Amino acid sequence: MRIDRSTLTRFGSLRLAAPGAATALQQGDRRSAFRGRGVEFADYRPYDPGDDARLIDWNVYLRLGVAVVRQFNEERSLAMRICLDCSESMNFGEPRKADHAAQLAAALAMVSLMHRDPVGLCPFGLDKLLAPTKGGNLDGLTEILHVLERLEPSGHGDPHHQITRQLGQGRSDRIVLISDLLMEEEARDRVLRLIAGSSRYPVVLHVLSDEELEPNLADWAKVVDSETGEAFVVRDDSSAKRDYADGLGEWLAAIEKRCRSLGIVYVPTFTHTEVPDLVENELRQARVVEHAFGGAS
Repeated sequence: MRIDRSTLTRFGSLRLAAPGAATALQQGDRRSAFRGRGVEFADYRPYDPGDDARLIDWNVYLRLGVAVVRQFNEERSLAMRICLDCSESMNFGEPRKADHAAQLAAALAMVSLMHRDPVGLCPFGLDKLLAPTKGGNLDGLTEILHVLERLEPSGHGDPHHQITRQLGQGRSDRIVLISDLLMEEEARDRVLRLIAGSSRYPVVLHVLSDEELEPNLADWAKVVDSETGEAFVVRDDSSAKRDYADGLGEWLAAIEKRCRSLGIVYVPTFTHTEVPDLVENELRQARVVEHAFGGAS
């Protein structure tokens, strides 16, 4: 897949948006539900032998004769997994959906790792299951970019099985699914339910090419589904274009509705739009990313 590394420098003012407390084990700069060492006071608890005496609130002890220990909110990182569709259908369009998806994955990895939010890249749809590529800071970005540049959309692997294997147990703060969602309805719904149940803040970035939105039906005697090989006869007239547009609109509306019902943030991403513009506009408006200082605006 092709990545324009020069555009990644445009994301220096952004970070991942966090609708709630972070839960990653890695130390970071985000508020978490964990109690321990930090700068933000959270609560008191009774003193236990062995506690650090520096945490005892001596004012309370002098007034009430009770030894209590100050607790603080620990600052943690926001963990993200990027599930990237590498199935055969992503090898379509100009620019290719696969290259657009890889550029989105690279941009999100950059935004995340700049602020020490750990990232796991989970390719799926290939004939062979790959292990996730992980990074905890900017040092890990190089390997993630190398993996993205070596990937090519060429498979028909089971999306649900492969994503399940790569995610493992537990939940991530944020899972971002980058895909054209060209799966059988039942398979697609299984994947959507999987990421909704495996993440506190699931996101779907739906990759759509111009050729899919407005195909040149005059050049086609039939349309062949690249995933299943099934052929569809196309009528070469204005009614065919109208029927196609109606069917596409219904399909997109159904996916968006299903995502909304599962609590998934749904963002269509069109290949004709430059990725930096998508990140700085659509993804910021959807609260996937935000300004590192001052929040989303």
